[in-house]
Amino acid sequence: MQLIENNEPLVPASLYPEKILVRSWYYGEGLTGSLPEVWLRKNVYERLLQAAESLPDGLRFVIWDGWRSFELQTLLFDTFFARNKAKGVTDEEALRLTKIYVAFPSKNPDDVSGHLTGGAVDLTLADIHGHLLPMGGEFDDTEEHSQTDYYAKHEMLSNQNNVIAFNNRNTLLRVMTEAGFSNYPAEWWHYDFGNRGWAQRTGKDTAFYGYIEPPFKWRAC
Repeated sequence: MQLIENNEPLVPASLYPEKILVRSWYYGEGLTGSLPEVWLRKNVYERLLQAAESLPDGLRFVIWDGWRSFELQTLLFDTFFARNKAKGVTDEEALRLTKIYVAFPSKNPDDVSGHLTGGAVDLTLADIHGHLLPMGGEFDDTEEHSQTDYYAKHEMLSNQNNVIAFNNRNTLLRVMTEAGFSNYPAEWWHYDFGNRGWAQRTGKDTAFYGYIEPPFKWRAC
């Protein structure tokens, strides 16, 4: 699989509040390298609009994260690695566990981190009043129930709360995949388009989003 950068610009994601709410998660946490706005590649945003229009009446997207600075990606990776190392495992095991949920910070075209491309988006669903729908797990949770299909298991569907989470995840999955996105199976909230993760999961020969610097002056949180 090759990467052929198409130089598509980053655009802000917060300009359609009727269907898309932006709550920059890491900026709210005060993390170095975070921004108050969520930025996405232009075609990613256009496809997100398409997905938003396909949502059932009364539902909206809430976007937590999109393009990341290299500084923020490094901070997140180091934080998760330290958390896993504190479990008493080897460095190799801590690295394996960390890479399930946080990509290694890399600008290398052969292994570029998804969020550094502007082609990855972390999001959930909310009702018309902005109340988050129950999804059966929190953003950035590293437990097994973060797997997108966790509540699809037969034994899980005997619980009504699990059925609600199952249905909400399926709604998100349906509208996003119909718009061309690919879900990262370990995280129900993470979707890709145009980057290496998307190409690998969809069997494409070419990705067209690599590492990108923001075309604007910014000051990290």
